Amino acid sequence: MRASLTILLTICCAATYAQDTTHHPPDSMKVRDLNETVIIGYGVVKKRDLTGAVYTVKKDVIMQAPVANPLESLQGRVPGMDITRTNGTPGSGAEVLIRGTRSIAGSNGPLYIIDGLQGGSMAYLNPSDIESVEVLKDASATAIYGSQGANGVVIITTKKGKPGKTKVSYNGYYGANGYTQYPPPRLGESYLQLRREAWRASLNPGEILPDDATIFANAGEYDAIQKGQWVNWVDLLLHNSTQQSHSVSVSGGTDKTKAFMSFGYYKENGALKYTNLTRYSVRLNLDQEISRFAKAGIQSQINYSTLNKRKDPMSVALSTTPLGVPYDANGNVNIYPVAGNTNTLSPLTDDRGPTVATDQTIGTTVFMNGYLDLTPVKGLSFRSNLGTFISFNRAGIFQAATSLNRASDGTSYSEVTNGNTRFYNWDNVLTYNLNKGEHAITVTALSSYTHKDADTSNAAGIKQVLGTQLFYNLNATESTSRTIKSTYKGSATMSFAGRINYSYKGRYLLQLSERVDGASRLAAGHKWAGFPSVSAGWRISDEAFMRNLRHLDDLKLRVTYGVAGNSGIAEYGTQSGLTQANNISFGEVPAPGYTFNAVIGNTSLGWELSATTNVGVDLAFFNSRISASIDAYNTKTTKLLLLRTLPVSTGVSSVYQNIGSTNNKGIELALTTVNIAQQSFKWTSTLTFTTNRERISSLVGDKDMIDKETNSLLLGHPVKSFYTYQKLGIWQTEEADKAAMLRMGGTPFKPGTIKVADLNHDSIINDNDRAYLGSPVPKWSLGFQHTFTYRAFDLGIFLFARWGQMAYGEFLGRYNPSGEGGGPAFPNYWTPENPTNDYPRPKKGAKFGDYAAYQSLLYIDGSYFKLKNVTLGYTLPPAVSSRMNIEHLRIYATASNIFTKARSHLFNYYDPERGGAESSPLNKQVVVGLNVDF
Repeated sequence: MRASLTILLTICCAATYAQDTTHHPPDSMKVRDLNETVIIGYGVVKKRDLTGAVYTVKKDVIMQAPVANPLESLQGRVPGMDITRTNGTPGSGAEVLIRGTRSIAGSNGPLYIIDGLQGGSMAYLNPSDIESVEVLKDASATAIYGSQGANGVVIITTKKGKPGKTKVSYNGYYGANGYTQYPPPRLGESYLQLRREAWRASLNPGEILPDDATIFANAGEYDAIQKGQWVNWVDLLLHNSTQQSHSVSVSGGTDKTKAFMSFGYYKENGALKYTNLTRYSVRLNLDQEISRFAKAGIQSQINYSTLNKRKDPMSVALSTTPLGVPYDANGNVNIYPVAGNTNTLSPLTDDRGPTVATDQTIGTTVFMNGYLDLTPVKGLSFRSNLGTFISFNRAGIFQAATSLNRASDGTSYSEVTNGNTRFYNWDNVLTYNLNKGEHAITVTALSSYTHKDADTSNAAGIKQVLGTQLFYNLNATESTSRTIKSTYKGSATMSFAGRINYSYKGRYLLQLSERVDGASRLAAGHKWAGFPSVSAGWRISDEAFMRNLRHLDDLKLRVTYGVAGNSGIAEYGTQSGLTQANNISFGEVPAPGYTFNAVIGNTSLGWELSATTNVGVDLAFFNSRISASIDAYNTKTTKLLLLRTLPVSTGVSSVYQNIGSTNNKGIELALTTVNIAQQSFKWTSTLTFTTNRERISSLVGDKDMIDKETNSLLLGHPVKSFYTYQKLGIWQTEEADKAAMLRMGGTPFKPGTIKVADLNHDSIINDNDRAYLGSPVPKWSLGFQHTFTYRAFDLGIFLFARWGQMAYGEFLGRYNPSGEGGGPAFPNYWTPENPTNDYPRPKKGAKFGDYAAYQSLLYIDGSYFKLKNVTLGYTLPPAVSSRMNIEHLRIYATASNIFTKARSHLFNYYDPERGGAESSPLNKQVVVGLNVDF
């Protein structure tokens, strides 16, 4: 880890000294402009006056990656922000953590503010509509949002109209999506050798290995081998597809009226047949000056999307025998590809057509936020925001009797779910600014109300009469199979807050804030809590004793402390509900009965609290050709919201309680350099680095809470931890005597079996030998952007590394020790002639889970380095474009996820960003795009 980090930092520092000192960039080219405004909670400040840990990402960075979700374009760009794509299906989301995981049962995701409206999602936004993104990380920056900002705040500002000439813009791209990294299956001689070795390992001394006709005696198998009918199911399932995005915007206005309107279209086809996402969006932002002291406006967007999914077949593709005839003479899928074998279903069965297996969601989202801004007297302003986010969706599922999901049941299945979500947010903000001599004071007071409710209805049945009717005619399903369900959830918050910002000489900065939140989710008497914060800044570079340092442009010290809360449990989590039971009778007469819900209420449940201390330094040198921000933080979270398991004798399963604490510490770095700045050539670099250490510091009775391998809570370790046997390798032939001294379940180990640590040295491997192995939390992550411009050409290269985490490799468990059926080709298994330490020796009739301590094979180092994006562009010279009545024209090509290098060789055929899951692998993209302004 240290070596890798040292190399990257050395490259960056070396680039700094490569700068051309004969040319100095003008102020407009400075990487860090201290007078630039930064959006913070309920207000804006100049960068020079900022005291909290806030990072800004501009629109040009967001547009560099061809993604459906703008969040993905922030990966590696913001120090302290950990972003991983959840899967490779069209429209898939991204998991986002800011400064790690603090809570166990509460929410860990950040709060999103879109044009002042809380509770939205970046996934609904057209990337071309975004002007900037501010990420608020420390408690002094987020405390003004109280409980909602406990896990960080992401503020998104969309584009607005500007006075002057009407501007028409087009941004679009089209390209290929696919080239998927996925473990290939074991085929040909490799497949034959595995089965032979499994039989050989089971022979008694003196026995002779049977011939292939005996070994490969499954129905139709030997005949298919003789005919060379090998099938790579993975290759047949995964396809290269297309991805496109088109956005047209019109903006302009006068000094009093400004408008921005955009229309967006996005289409992504998945690697599997019949999987795709289509999305349409319309946005209107309008600002109107009513009088000299009043203005109003509206930001609005409507999205309509159709998402087609299906059961992921990759696990079936890896485990199905790689033999047979996948298609008949007419090109149709053979449901049973091996002649004479009706037990082996083709992994391609859902590829037969869109009516075999359908999972379609159509949705409409409406985002609308209106504001009124009053400035009755100089320095005093009042702003009222009233916003709403409404979504409607219908999810329909149909699975034919011969689909992968229903083949074992032999009946079709139809289901429809309708969901409606309504969110309202009303903020009123009063601000007073006073500048008197060397003193500047800003006082802010506000109230904030949010309300959310959601309802769903669901109906399902089996044996649809006509499969082509899919889920549209549930009345044609078997009447006795039909089910109807409906749900409702609602919650609300009410908040009041105040903040004072004080500046003396623009050199000494102080901010104080207090917010009081009330949350309906919590128990009566515990719904309200206060969240204070304080921050201070010292602009050292403005001091007289620093003036002789010619090359130092900026030096500011920031110190902050604040408390935030978390109430992110399930709605009604503090209440005890009842569920109807149907297994009660009086004699032969049935009677209704009721039992408590699985989660029992807790009338004393209160807030989870996180207190954060942050120390930061901002630096700029050499006319801002080198600028950096460094932050160190320490967050202590107490009164954890924990869903605690209860004894079976209670009649319920769990209860929410305030128990335990966690601690997060970390260091963040953002470094930007202008390496070369000549008239025709410029090279800039931006490096972001994050290291975060998180641990559980206390639990019930100060004892570990042991559960499954992936779900145990361990003192001194991250919330998400892996706990099982520690693999040391494979027992070798020369270790036979030593292996025989260890037993598990009464059976001694022997050469070719898994070698794990006997932690208590009692020669017995059992639960007492399980230990902490690692965590999916990286030890550090790094993003490194290089941008080169030469005349009209530009080249961008973005590197990303996520290092020190452990992955749960689901596909690693597809090792098939008996050789019966399929499996991935990469497992290097032990034989007397091949003394590997990867996988144990094959065994006739054995399954993966039959090996002693098999769990230890599933956890490996998940570290990786990735060439994330490369973009090459050409901008038409203004002299040429002006003759075509074009203000700006740029064409470009972008390649994403081009190259990935994993630390573990077991990830050689897999993109480890996926985290080890065998379904929905991640893809590569290559697109060609055009940006035009008229």
